Amino acid sequence: MRTKLIIGFLFVFLNGILYSQDIRLIDYASYPDHSKNIEKVGECIMKKALHGDTLTVELLSRNMKYSVKPTIEFTYRYDTLTIFYKLPYKNRDSIYFDANKNKYDTLHIEEMNYSVSVNGFGPKAKREVFRFTGFKKLPVSIWISKDCYPECPIKDIEYRIYKGNKINRINANGFKQGLWISFYDTGEIHEKKRYNNGVLLVGKTYDKNGKSLHYVGEFEGGVGSLQVDSLSNK
Repeated sequence: MRTKLIIGFLFVFLNGILYSQDIRLIDYASYPDHSKNIEKVGECIMKKALHGDTLTVELLSRNMKYSVKPTIEFTYRYDTLTIFYKLPYKNRDSIYFDANKNKYDTLHIEEMNYSVSVNGFGPKAKREVFRFTGFKKLPVSIWISKDCYPECPIKDIEYRIYKGNKINRINANGFKQGLWISFYDTGEIHEKKRYNNGVLLVGKTYDKNGKSLHYVGEFEGGVGSLQVDSLSNK
């Protein structure tokens, strides 16, 4: 019985290795993505589709720039696709005295031989598109190195219920959606704004007695948003 279990395990293990050797990465592209707010959505799988034996995977990732082009490697084991970005490292050995062992020893140090940068004024997210050939079915999970990427949200990420209605919604793309209300510390409505996928359509502020004070707008700038007060009837 034990022999059969061992043989069965080896068959599954070797079959996974042979199958992964039949898979090839045939294309990779990366470009800035503005469709989602990665600070709210997080890194995630935007698309996973199989046409014939060609697998297309689209990932939303942080838009980090490397000084050198990484080499892309992957493994496929037990329905899990793991993608690695191989970047150059420099190995250096250092001799030190180990007081516990009372002798000199060698410390192996692996240093990054590249730099990473983020453009603070540019898009924070990028879309990475991978195309593989040789797949027989969709992978169950996708990992980037040691991080498992979840599916991107398809429902509101956050919201609040006010008088039976949803307000202050963060939609599946990570942007403000619908009616947003802010309140004074004493509970009265201070401001109402209406958004469509992060774009302000209209906004108005009120005093504590409910009287409208003025209209407000938002205009995207390089760093954040600038609020403009029209003082229409203040």
